[in-house]
Amino acid sequence: MLDISFGEFVLIGAVALVVLGPERLPTVARTVGALLARAQRFVATMKADMQQQANLQGLDSLRQAPRL
Repeated sequence: MLDISFGEFVLIGAVALVVLGPERLPTVARTVGALLARAQRFVATMKADMQQQANLQGLDSLRQAPRL
């Protein structure tokens, strides 16, 4: 997925803690997590829809092919 190491995650967390402060960091982390989950669901839904459309297109081409 992303090529981010554990050390880079720690650095990002430390910077976020300094910038946001310990009071707002948990709220921001929950919000970011919820947005990421929503984005993952959206991508999964789009993949499923595209696969379904591809399957339907394939079936239509098979139905329209001349029979021997």
